[in-house]
Amino acid sequence: MNVLHAAQVREAEGPARRELWFLHGYGSHEGDLFGLARLLPRDWTVRSLRAPRPLDQGGFAWYDLHFDANGVRHMDAGQVRETMDSLTEALERSGTKPVLFGFSQGGIMANALALSRPELISGCVAVASYAPMDWFADDLTWNPDPDLPHLAAVGDEDGVIPPSLSVPSYERAQLRGATLTVQRFRMGHGIAPDCWQAIASWLAAF
Repeated sequence: MNVLHAAQVREAEGPARRELWFLHGYGSHEGDLFGLARLLPRDWTVRSLRAPRPLDQGGFAWYDLHFDANGVRHMDAGQVRETMDSLTEALERSGTKPVLFGFSQGGIMANALALSRPELISGCVAVASYAPMDWFADDLTWNPDPDLPHLAAVGDEDGVIPPSLSVPSYERAQLRGATLTVQRFRMGHGIAPDCWQAIASWLAAF
């Protein structure tokens, strides 16, 4: 499973100062977040990755989701492990230590990598997401780097991943040693203009 083969890429003009990888949300595709590339500095290389699992209703997922009779959402742990391994391998091969920018399910993957393999990246932005601190207690080691820049943008009106889920998960990550900045915005499950401006300002520090 090669998560880089379907990536959309905007190469930097001249020598690349930094690289950013977009990880899209559930049911979306590599073209979704790629439109934001035009708002990023031209000396950044930008890659927008496609998740590996096609969905019947269209789009792609980093791992499948299932709902039981009570409406409780469940994930496929085996698929999560496969995707984590694939992204880790891609990062190791790239040798670039990019900044990860994940939205929703892509943000969950970005958070998981930032908190378990921080040495492979230069920073992490997660929007409308959460930190999956309950994943794989038996075999996934959380190893946050307090020096890794890590920004989480939370929508106070997000009905998909509400603050009641996301904020406590980020607090647990902070207790484990992550230096994680949480910013809240009056927005739903998306990226509002003031949220983007905050992210752009955060990225400008690189």
